[in-house]
Amino acid sequence: MKTYSVTEAKARLGPLADMALKKRPVFIRRGQRILQLVEATLPEPIPHYPEGHFAVEEERAAYLNSLPVDPEPLDR
Repeated sequence: MKTYSVTEAKARLGPLADMALKKRPVFIRRGQRILQLVEATLPEPIPHYPEGHFAVEEERAAYLNSLPVDPEPLDR
């Protein structure tokens, strides 16, 4: 396992980033600790819906509110 000091990594950041993007993890030493440089996967953004998107008609809301509620929790 090849490791680079922080100073070495700073000088070679571009090529080391390319290695990480090619699925080859890069290890960087800082004192006794080791960091790993790998490609990050960002989560999908939360979609933005316009105001009122999830609104229900009054009749549907009245029906939903009339349904009985089970007093027992679901995780029995």
